Amino acid sequence: MVLYTIALIVHVIISVALVLVILAQTSKGGLDANLGGAAMNVFGGSGASAMLKKWTQILALIFAASCILLAFLVKDLRGGTLSDVQQRQSQIPDTEAPAEPAAPAAAPAETPVVPIQGE
Repeated sequence: MVLYTIALIVHVIISVALVLVILAQTSKGGLDANLGGAAMNVFGGSGASAMLKKWTQILALIFAASCILLAFLVKDLRGGTLSDVQQRQSQIPDTEAPAEPAAPAAAPAETPVVPIQGE
């Protein structure tokens, strides 16, 4: 359980870092434009496109590995083998057919139109 919690926290940190790196890349809109071109000032006049592209690839690979690790850790938390899953599924009652919809209510009676005098 502790390993799962640590892996989940690392996964969230990786996710946030990946989002920030993607938004910091130069484009017509995004974090760079919203911050007034701060990436140009921090990373130099040529921008950070090559470095940010590389970090995006690295973080994407780490993110994918983190997803796979979390999938295996969740499976281990439940202790589920195929026979355990099949046994749990057999315990679920069969669903019944949905109930038929209720009959629509009777239409309201029409109210008589009373002409206005003087017109």
